Amino acid sequence: MIKNIKSFKILLLILLIPLLMSQTRGFVVFREIEFPKERMANIPELKSKDPMFREYSYVVEDNYKLIMKNKPIDMLFFTYKVTDDSTLLEIASRCNITYDSIATINRLENITESLKGRTLILPTAPGLFINKNQSDNSLEILLYEEYFDSIVAGTPLYKIGKLEFFFLQDKKFSPTQRSYFLDASLRLPIDRKQFWISSDFGRRKQPFTGEFKNHNGIDLAANTGTPVHAIKDAVVAGVITGNPTFGNYIILSHDNGKMTSIYAHLSKMTVTKGQRVKKGEIIGNVGQTGMATGPHLHFEIRQGGVPLDPQSKLRLK
Repeated sequence: MIKNIKSFKILLLILLIPLLMSQTRGFVVFREIEFPKERMANIPELKSKDPMFREYSYVVEDNYKLIMKNKPIDMLFFTYKVTDDSTLLEIASRCNITYDSIATINRLENITESLKGRTLILPTAPGLFINKNQSDNSLEILLYEEYFDSIVAGTPLYKIGKLEFFFLQDKKFSPTQRSYFLDASLRLPIDRKQFWISSDFGRRKQPFTGEFKNHNGIDLAANTGTPVHAIKDAVVAGVITGNPTFGNYIILSHDNGKMTSIYAHLSKMTVTKGQRVKKGEIIGNVGQTGMATGPHLHFEIRQGGVPLDPQSKLRLK
């Protein structure tokens, strides 16, 4: 009889292993909750006159009361399409929800991201949403690394579309994460005292052909070998050698591809494609490769693929 009981337990364990592994990190069982985005109630306006916003506000208020009493919250998600130039901080203030919560559930990497035209998911309780899925978002990587040990049995795992988020109630950005998220500044690609602007952005006479063409970046004249820095955290999207025009150049992808920066005519490149780089990290050195009349850095910033005058983003003078 004992032998049969043991055999039954072993068989039961074997049958349960696949189920446990499908819902766990190792053998830690999470509380999976699915919220299809299409079933979330939409808020037309973040104003008290809007019935859906009032409903949202009631749920938020009730959850804060439950948190104060140390009772389980009733998490719901609403959606809101941003039609004006409202900032994340303004939206968070209207919703009475921490900006950390809205930022993490919507996978925002920094405060500078434009929200206009975007449909945001609005949670009804404060906390951090930690992306379970593999990510190239710098902030999500920082959060996962820091809070990995806080994800324990019973941690809610919200499934929204193809994404899954662990929810850590009442957690906020650490000082390091907050600094990273709120840092809207870009550093110079070359230290200020080591360059001068030899060609501005816009239409100009091409020095080799004499034709008038758009110059999609700026040229920073500097000595060969001068260090070139990443203007902000990025993934290296391209490392190209021997291009007829740009010579050796690097493309960095920022904010999940929303912005790119280009560094051309380099004498040396010290990064590889797919590598993650931090703001200020040296990625190469000034050179005279490709079509260049002298040693300089041709530098571009593109937003959504559209070239921008780097001087609108950087204080170069």
